[in-house]
Formats: sequence, C-alpha cells, structure tokens
Amino acid sequence: MSAPNPTAVEPAIVLRDLTELAPFSFRWPEGPEEFQTGWELTARVGRHEFRVRHGLGIRDTYGRSRVHAVTWLNGNVEVEGVEADDYAVTRSLISLLRRDDRKHVRRSAEVPDGYDAFEIVGHRREIDAPHSPRSLAVKIREDDLGRWAAHAWIRHEQRGRRPRPVRARTVPAAAEASSAPPPAPRPDAGSVVAALLAHGEALSARQRREGTVFTPDPAANTFVQTDPFAFLVAVISDQGITAERAWATPHALRQRLGHLDVGRVAAEPGEVAAAFQQPPKLHRFVNQIPRWISQAAGIIVREYGGEAGRIWSDRPAAAELRERLEQLPGIGQKKAAMAVEILERDLGVPLTSLSGSDIAYDVHLRRVFLRTGMAERDDVSQMVTVARSLHPERPGALDYPAWDIGRRWCKPSAPDCATCPLVAACPQLIERGSQVRGV
Repeated sequence: MSAPNPTAVEPAIVLRDLTELAPFSFRWPEGPEEFQTGWELTARVGRHEFRVRHGLGIRDTYGRSRVHAVTWLNGNVEVEGVEADDYAVTRSLISLLRRDDRKHVRRSAEVPDGYDAFEIVGHRREIDAPHSPRSLAVKIREDDLGRWAAHAWIRHEQRGRRPRPVRARTVPAAAEASSAPPPAPRPDAGSVVAALLAHGEALSARQRREGTVFTPDPAANTFVQTDPFAFLVAVISDQGITAERAWATPHALRQRLGHLDVGRVAAEPGEVAAAFQQPPKLHRFVNQIPRWISQAAGIIVREYGGEAGRIWSDRPAAAELRERLEQLPGIGQKKAAMAVEILERDLGVPLTSLSGSDIAYDVHLRRVFLRTGMAERDDVSQMVTVARSLHPERPGALDYPAWDIGRRWCKPSAPDCATCPLVAACPQLIERGSQVRGV
C-alpha cells in the first residue's frame, strides 16, 4: 500500500497530526469488526476541529470479500466505503451519497453541496454485483484521507449535528502494532505443515498420472496450458466465479471473438466487452473483467513485444515474477501468488529462488489456516508471514494443498474432518473459519 494522501479538498479542510494505527476492532451493535490498518489525524473546517479515524478491513459484501472502510469523526461513524470492481488497479472504494432525508442520491441534481472535487460515479457501474443499488456514489482511493475526511464532514453536516462520542467501544486487536511479528505458530503447526506437504505430493503424483486439469473441457484445458496469453486471461478471470469456469473463459472468449490475439484484444476493447456480454454471459463481472483483459493486453504489447510468455521466459526469481504479474490490471496478491505456483509446479516454467513464492489469500486457504491454528486471524499479511516462517524454502508449496482441502473437506459449514488428510494434526478450531465466505 502506498503512503496515504492527506491532501485537503473542498470543503476547505486543514489536516495535521497524521498517525498510522495498529490493527484494531470496532464493536457494531451486531458484533465486532476487525480493521487491519488505519490512520488518525486532526482536521479543521473553519472554526470546527475534530479527530478523524479512517480504518480498512475486509467484509463479505456484494457477492464476495471486499475491502471495507469506515471513517469516524470524534469517534462517531459517519461514512463507509467498499472495494470497487477495479480495486486491483485503482485501489479505490465506493461510498454511497445520501440526500438530507438519508435516501440514496439517484440523480445528479440531488448531489449535496461540497462534492465538486470528488469523482461521482454510478454505484452499479463500479460494483457489478447482486444488490448493488442504482444510485450515485463517490469513488475515493482507500488512502486519500483528505477526501474521506471531507466526505465524512459533509455527511455530518447533512445530519445537522456535531460529532459525539460513539456508544460502541473501539478496542485494540490482538496485535498491538502493524510492524509486530505474527503470534508464534501453535506447537503442532509443524505437523500441520508436514500433512499439507504430504497432501500436496499426493496431488502432484495424481497430476503426473492423469495430467493437469484446470477445467473439464479438454480443448479449454489444453488452451490455457499451451497459450501464455490464455493463461493470463484465466488468471484475471479467476474472481467471483468457480475456478473451473474461470479457466474455461479464454477458450470461450476465443470462440466468440474468432481469435485471442494479444494485439487485437488490446486495440479492440469494445469487441472484447461485447463478447463477454453475449448470452450466456462469460463472467459474473461482465464490465470489469474484459476491461482488465484489454488493459493487460496493452501492457503486454508495449512492454513484452506482444508475447505474454516473455513475462516469465528469462528464469526469474519467484518474487520477481510475482511483482511482474501484479503490474497487470486485475492481478493482485492472491492471483499473482497462485499463478507463480501453477507456472512452476504444473506448467514446468523454470524459476529461481522459490523461497520468494507465497500463498494466495483465497477463501478456502483462509479457512484451513484458521482452523488448523497456523493463523490467529483472517489477515493477508499475517497468513503470508506465517507461511514464510513455517516453510521458508517454498512458502507457496502450502497453497495448493490448503486450497484443495478447504474446497473438498474444510467447508464453511459441516466440514468433513473425519476423512480430511489433516485429521491427525489439525486441532479442529472449526469456529474460527465458519465466518469466512467467498467463491
């Protein structure tokens, strides 16, 4: 994450005393919410001075886990934001606008005063998901503290009251400092790791016998294994839908376009978008995914001579390849870590220094890490750090077996512990993973 941007905006707000927060919890009436990071600062509007807190966490909403933000004024919750579909590129969140009567703003004429310096967007265009309202919202980068403070102040003024102390209590999380190391692994964490690696070896042995299967369609399966750009299209598409459907997407897209040429995909984004929109729609997020694919194709044309395979053809270190992949729109930590492991493990791409590989922050893996006690909290940085400490020679080797166990045995409800490959080592902390949701 980049340094926060505290630039003041309209309404004229002066900001000072910026500090970064340790992870913390906030207790809503329905229960606590964990925030992995945040900031506090003092803001002044005219004669009024107040404390601003802006926290970032993760919440299941609009069909999947998304970054969730809350902005407080003097301890009182004023506004919330949720991850936009293009978050991997823009790091932006969407926050609904409200009229003075607290109803959603639906027309430009209803936008309250003070938002001239903000980007006003359609909520449904930015979050293409079930229950996304047909209302207007502001789009703000997650760390643009000036605009979050201004947005919160405008909302406060709409409510016609001064900030007052919040009734719910803000409490420290288990980790008191974001720079502190994660809690020490449980005493049996080594046994869990050994069981995971053994399961990974069994999966690899089966793949050597039967071949790697990403998706049931043989033609689609061959395509993603033999065409580097098709592989990247599948990685970008692996969001909000099942893995099998994501890996079938490049072949289906080629059938609809009549090609999957990198140059044409970059130059003809409208045709790509139309292909996704054709019934049956190719993806759940039919606006954002084709946009990411065309943008990624443009980068491949400009920086890799139109050859996607050049991203990994020079035997890069695992960490270097992960960084390259994260430069492509639509590929963040989860997808990049997954892609590095697949390229080396399943497709035979030669990489160096596999100690730089990582686990992917996937819903299935998260349940396994929590329920086995390897991770103490559902936090990407903590889980990545734990994997690095428990298996430093190749942290990413824990990814596929944990994903497979989470998908087949360690389900959100009624996990099949009796037949799970980890049964002898797992402490079965079932309640820890029961609230982790996603596809």
